[in-house]
Amino acid sequence: MQQAFCYIKRMFSKGGCKNPTKTKRMVYSAIGILLCGSASIVLRTLHTYRRVSAVFVFMGFVACASFAQVDEYITTPCEVYSISFDGNETFSSGKLEDAILSKETPGFFSKFLYSVFGEKLGSKPEYLDDLLLQEDVKRLKQYYESYGYFGAVITEEVKKDSAENSCAILFHVKEGVQSLIDSISVSGLEKLPEELQEEILSEPLIKKGDPYEPAKGRAENIRILTILAEHGFPLARIDKERSGAYHRASTNNFQLVFTYILGKWFQVGDINVRVDPPRADITEDLIVRQLEFVPGEEYSRQKAIASERALNRLDLFEAVRIEEPTITDTTPSSIVPINIFVKPRDRHEISPEITVSDENNTFNLGLGIGYTNRNFFGDARLFTAKARVRAQSLLEWNLGDVIFKGNGLNDSSATGAVELQLQVVQPYLFTRTLSGSWTTTLSSEKQKAFTLDILRNKIGVSNQFATYTYGLAEWTLERVSPFLDTSKTHQTPYALTLVENQKQFNSILTLTLQRDKTNDIFSPTEGFFNSVSLEESGILPNLLPGIADTLPYTQYYKVVLFGRWYQDLSNSKFNILALKARGGYQEKYGESKYKDVNIPLNRRFFGGGSGSVRGWKARELGAMPDSLLPFGGNFILEGNAEMRVNHFRGFGKLLWLELDNVWMVYYLDAGNVWSSIKDFHLQEVAVAAGFGFRYETLFGPFRIDFGFPVYDPKGPEGKQTIFQKRFWGDTFSNGVFHFGIGHAF
Repeated sequence: MQQAFCYIKRMFSKGGCKNPTKTKRMVYSAIGILLCGSASIVLRTLHTYRRVSAVFVFMGFVACASFAQVDEYITTPCEVYSISFDGNETFSSGKLEDAILSKETPGFFSKFLYSVFGEKLGSKPEYLDDLLLQEDVKRLKQYYESYGYFGAVITEEVKKDSAENSCAILFHVKEGVQSLIDSISVSGLEKLPEELQEEILSEPLIKKGDPYEPAKGRAENIRILTILAEHGFPLARIDKERSGAYHRASTNNFQLVFTYILGKWFQVGDINVRVDPPRADITEDLIVRQLEFVPGEEYSRQKAIASERALNRLDLFEAVRIEEPTITDTTPSSIVPINIFVKPRDRHEISPEITVSDENNTFNLGLGIGYTNRNFFGDARLFTAKARVRAQSLLEWNLGDVIFKGNGLNDSSATGAVELQLQVVQPYLFTRTLSGSWTTTLSSEKQKAFTLDILRNKIGVSNQFATYTYGLAEWTLERVSPFLDTSKTHQTPYALTLVENQKQFNSILTLTLQRDKTNDIFSPTEGFFNSVSLEESGILPNLLPGIADTLPYTQYYKVVLFGRWYQDLSNSKFNILALKARGGYQEKYGESKYKDVNIPLNRRFFGGGSGSVRGWKARELGAMPDSLLPFGGNFILEGNAEMRVNHFRGFGKLLWLELDNVWMVYYLDAGNVWSSIKDFHLQEVAVAAGFGFRYETLFGPFRIDFGFPVYDPKGPEGKQTIFQKRFWGDTFSNGVFHFGIGHAF
């Protein structure tokens, strides 16, 4: 009896059994148990009347058997093994499937994982739901209507397989005729200046004759309201009673009417600046000149937001806030006063540094100390002085020879650099979007085959052309003094060794244009980053022949194209596809083409490493002979693809690790470096694959990658591809680990 009441309580409790089949079985079982229990009670009460008690017991068992038999006829929900469409000519089946709620049941393995781990791993079975199916029909019709197919007819068909307890859903689509825009009327703007009317009406998002799509109509309305708000009409709105999309039954087309209420026009009033705590070197003029607006011009909230960003970029302030009063149509004055609050950072700062970087496509770990003077001699200048030392590819160091044999940093396995850098940044150079910098660097970089001592003086000018577009021009005077390690270059021809050992003094001009529309600095999930860089060396020495006679230099030009693209394949930042492409070419010209002089070693291309083709170590990939590999090349092509998957989302913690921050990465890389573009052959493009681990931190993801060659163009004949070698013995065991901070790209 108690068990029966427990069944009934479970059925009617909040969050009780949601499976209709299971619910019916629980009802039948409860009734059967109640009858059996009743028979038992009667048996105890009427123990002297055995015939009567026997009858009750018999009735109870008959009832249980009857309900069990009825239970066999309950229809078990069928799994949806396929969803398909026919008649859809305009939209792919994939897009239509994204618009509905019904889903195909996952594969066996995914269902098995779900049965063990639940929603944290794997996917649940998907069953046919009649109510959901009817909702899908409505959603498909709405989807077609959103693109102007208002006469679309959607019907559904379900094909069941009783033996397999599965079913297939087929949606029949009759698209009909797409509605067009017959005419567009915009009114309410007559009082605006002619230039502003022209700006609003000159580049509409929709035109007469276009297919009618409600979303584009809404986007056009937002575009017009945005322009009005940026020109002093923040309260502008559409008149809903006199605006709309009117359907003409005779033509099945639409007439669009936009009628606007401008509201009050506002202009910028007095600008009040408050510096807290006050500092004599931070003047009101220094702050006001960074603003996107001036008193007397039309008020724009977007310009206020852009001004906050410009002030934050100065690196002078811990906090910046621009405030303006709330405005309505009943606000008595059309003048909007602006209040600006800033909190300065410390003017002088000395800070020790622990540096972690991916420079030279390998893991660099270093120490440093830096000094910063904010507002150096006023005018918002930023002066920095930094001294750094870094070890490169520490795992490849032969510590026994470095430490115990006393070789120290002179050991051939030790690689790294030491650097002293002084820099002055002028954030306001003639205009608020133009900035300048002057950088002097003294460094010594040690690689396995050579050491480079570099003295560099660089002047740069940068400009923010648009929200996402940035340009940079640089003039570099660079003195490079190479020293080749003959123990590592004994196979290199002696004549080439002499050429590579030459000191050079080059004047280099560089132009770079970048467009960045990624949505995050450290871990982008959407958008792209594209850049093109042009470099030239030799023009200025040619203009000063007296200097050119005493200082050796190289005439060369260089072009580098670079791109990164990101897409969230899951719409929930669970599965991110990341792509990268890089191409670079440089060549000597003029007299240098016929002289025994090469492009400086620090300006060449090198392949392999954590940001390149990850089946090889840094600087160990190249199509040239091994004897020339340490000197790099002049032509590079690389392509990378990564799938970044957040497998452990929702799993909580494992010791101190937040599993939500753990990502697994699966990648494929291809590319190589050639001495010259003339040496390029497609069959020399190396291919690598691998997997990696990422852990998100405040400073970007910590990264471990393991890569192995899939195709090695330098491999022995018959053992160039992964399919021609033993996987564990030859391929996997020769894989390469890479460490870093931040994604590979």
